[in-house]
Amino acid sequence: MALHDYIDYDIDEEKQKNKKNAEKLLKDFSDVEGLKEVLDDVLSLMDSEVYDELYGAGHKNPEEMTSYIDTVDDLMRLKQVKLASEILKDPPLYVASLTGVIIITHFQALFALIGGIHYAHAQKKLNRNSTVKEHAILERLISLLDDFDKPVNFKVPDEEFYNKLKDVKWDKQGKKLFGKIDRIRGNIATVRWGSTSSTFGTTENFALTFLAACNVVHQNRNKMLKEDVVKAYKTYLKLLNIDTSKLM
Repeated sequence: MALHDYIDYDIDEEKQKNKKNAEKLLKDFSDVEGLKEVLDDVLSLMDSEVYDELYGAGHKNPEEMTSYIDTVDDLMRLKQVKLASEILKDPPLYVASLTGVIIITHFQALFALIGGIHYAHAQKKLNRNSTVKEHAILERLISLLDDFDKPVNFKVPDEEFYNKLKDVKWDKQGKKLFGKIDRIRGNIATVRWGSTSSTFGTTENFALTFLAACNVVHQNRNKMLKEDVVKAYKTYLKLLNIDTSKLM
């Protein structure tokens, strides 16, 4: 175990530390609409029961957590999985300057989080149709972002959409804001779960980046700006607190 796994954190002290960091962030990025609401929701993760369940979902018996698609061929019949697998890069090592910012891992991270959130709310072994239903939520997230729960028609992402994702890059200020929010969220995870939270945090990071990139494509841009970061967090935090079984 790492040293900080033995640290007995003062939760109130850590909350105040994160609050101060959030307040500084609001001053530094005072022009970003919706940032305060996002930071408030991020800070609330310190006490979130469903967030704890989501983290715990990754440590459940794999037989309980498995997405019930038996073969790769079955999985590839899901449209978004097929498109992402065929178009996004799958490099042995992720180096954004060489591989591009968005690779298949980002897509996989979002799909995995949807499954984890579904399990966290259901608190029971999922049925065979779970993956198909989670794929339907995935399509709504990619297409509608934080409006994913609204009963509206939308265009399902196609080959052109994924080709545009491959070209998305970070804007300097967008990446800076993303990193600073990530550090607050990372502190919350470390305080709650210790160094074992690092893999979970990486999954969140990749999923949030993917959501931000999706918003970029919808806005007909190729760079992730500060507002794309806010949109990604709004989408993820909203999803986290919704019983996904009610969406399916």
